Amino acid sequence: NLLDALTPEARATLEAGTTVHPYATGNRYVATKGANIIHFVGTLHVYDPRMEAPLERIRDVLAHSDGVYVEATEAEQAQLKSEISKRPELIFATEGATLPERLGQADWSILSDELAARGMPAVLASKLRPWYATAILGLPPCAIKELGGQANGLDKLIMDAAAEARVPVHALEPYDAAIRVFTDMDDADQLDILRSSLPLLGEAENVYETLVESYFSEENRLFWEYTRQRSVEESPEDPETAAADFARMEDALLIRRNYSWIEPILKAAEGKEIIVAVGAAHLSGVNGILALVEEHGYRIDRESF
Repeated sequence: NLLDALTPEARATLEAGTTVHPYATGNRYVATKGANIIHFVGTLHVYDPRMEAPLERIRDVLAHSDGVYVEATEAEQAQLKSEISKRPELIFATEGATLPERLGQADWSILSDELAARGMPAVLASKLRPWYATAILGLPPCAIKELGGQANGLDKLIMDAAAEARVPVHALEPYDAAIRVFTDMDDADQLDILRSSLPLLGEAENVYETLVESYFSEENRLFWEYTRQRSVEESPEDPETAAADFARMEDALLIRRNYSWIEPILKAAEGKEIIVAVGAAHLSGVNGILALVEEHGYRIDRESF
């Protein structure tokens, strides 16, 4: 856990910069407005035995819920895989400069080694579109091996529990929404986001351990701000450019999707009690889904995870 290696002064500074964000801690909240009740659960997409206890508490809520809303159901996940298999141009550039030519030798050496460790040979990696290379780097090799190509974290556990309880499960976005935030960008912006992910790759396993431990200590925003700080400090670019690259990635991965989810969440909650289970990083901040729902007159209370 890299946070344990921080000096007391560095930790205090990081925490001070984290607490200014609304809902900086916590994995479970309930939002209420009259008869409308929304249970928010922050999830992690890779299984850990410590998820079993939170799952049991969620089962109690499921028993009287009208529906569960997740980023993507198994149907959307299958549809996305099918679409990519039919349209390889979504992830591979069939013409123009390759990643080694665009990144330069130093960055390409780092990237190709990391992609190889995740099962992607250099001859294929060189033709990846930048957004997809970034997506592959989102998990270290150990987590990719554990996943075995399938999401099996708390999201999956909740969907399985909902099926057992005969509670309908719905997707908050179309099957291709998560990739469209990147594919709608031009290649230059995609490349900037890819570069912003490179500084921490040498510690990918430790970064992942820090993510998991931060999740179970319910300090997800602390981890996010830590990665922002490290990405900027260790980038070969000037701090302003590095910060802008990270912000662009944050906007694509989190913020735009948060805003797109609010209308379907509020509509689904009219006169009902629902569960919204999405990646924990989506909960906090002024652009997080909790703050956005609060703007619509909901009272937000933290619950035991």
